[in-house]
Amino acid sequence: MRGVLPAREGLIWAAGFLIVASAIYASGFTSADPDSALYAGISGRLSREPVARWVAPEWWGFWPEAQMTGLFREHPAGVFWAPAALARLGLPAEQSAYVVGVFAGLASLVLLGTLAGRIATRADGRAVLLLVQLMPAAFIFRIRANHEYPMLLCLLLVLVGLDGMRRSWWAWGLVAAGIAGGLLVKGVFVALVLLGGVLWLVFYPLRDGRGAARQWTGFAAAIAAAGLVAAAYDVIYARATGEAFWSAYWARQLGPLTIAAPEQDAASVIARLGFYASRLLWHPAPWSLALVWFAVTRFGTWRDLPSGQRRGLALATAFVVLSVAVLSLPGRYAERYAFSATFVVGAVGAITAVRSWPAFGSRLARLDARVPALPALLWIALALARLALGPYLPRV
Repeated sequence: MRGVLPAREGLIWAAGFLIVASAIYASGFTSADPDSALYAGISGRLSREPVARWVAPEWWGFWPEAQMTGLFREHPAGVFWAPAALARLGLPAEQSAYVVGVFAGLASLVLLGTLAGRIATRADGRAVLLLVQLMPAAFIFRIRANHEYPMLLCLLLVLVGLDGMRRSWWAWGLVAAGIAGGLLVKGVFVALVLLGGVLWLVFYPLRDGRGAARQWTGFAAAIAAAGLVAAAYDVIYARATGEAFWSAYWARQLGPLTIAAPEQDAASVIARLGFYASRLLWHPAPWSLALVWFAVTRFGTWRDLPSGQRRGLALATAFVVLSVAVLSLPGRYAERYAFSATFVVGAVGAITAVRSWPAFGSRLARLDARVPALPALLWIALALARLALGPYLPRV
């Protein structure tokens, strides 16, 4: 059986990325999203610094509303490095951040469809490739320069790597890259990447001899490797600035947790739970509604589902529920923090929709079969439309 992404279609995806990237550079695209503008500006400015200073970006006046100055310590500097490297090659500095964001989004989409195809069916994977592009979250984040798609990509690298260990030890490299990448891109939020990895090991353990032990050993080794990367980062940061990075960073990130979540603040935690629940209903719509419909009308048929589908639903449910629980504890909260959970809901909801309504699923499959490389063509069309309609779209 053919894979979710045939080789010829992969070439079309690659060509589509080059077309969209060229359009971003040629149009001088900038985003009205404040975070994206901040990260794009810092990336461009960082590209003019010596490489030894790339671990220690500054605010450089790119957040004038709050008059932020000095070293940028909101997160580690990983999100800036690829755009800065492209700028060093002579490409437009600010637009390079958006091109990297588009690449991370495209890679995430392909890996999400591939993973769905591996643990379910090829038809499910193809449906995911098509349908998650139509979620509100996909439209909102179509071309951005912030952390969300890189972190989703890191999570998916870990899951694909753990799944790949049933075939080769080399998949360990994907797990290590995903964990280290998540740490360097958004620091404390690597916890969600680790959560996804642990849940995968629980719900999809290898059962061939010592397979489960191999997976857990590889996962632990990847965490240890990320720890070494973090230690090296601190050493390089101290050489560049004379100060340690991680101690100040953890104090800033974990401080709101001890202040905002005492027992008497239960009402605030409940409010934040509601905040994330509402976003996880809207941002992956309409596929989130398919999950709601299934839960209301067919939950009693849970045990009748194929074992693979049951495990997939259980894994997705556990990841979303635990992610929201963790994210609801700190005083600081934002809908973008649940971005990875949004795409998990969207992917599982898309599969639920095509399986629950066979007529919809069969029509989608026929359309996919008749139009060569339909998911790639849809992705190209939506990205170019975003560039063309950008001045006329509301800022979200």
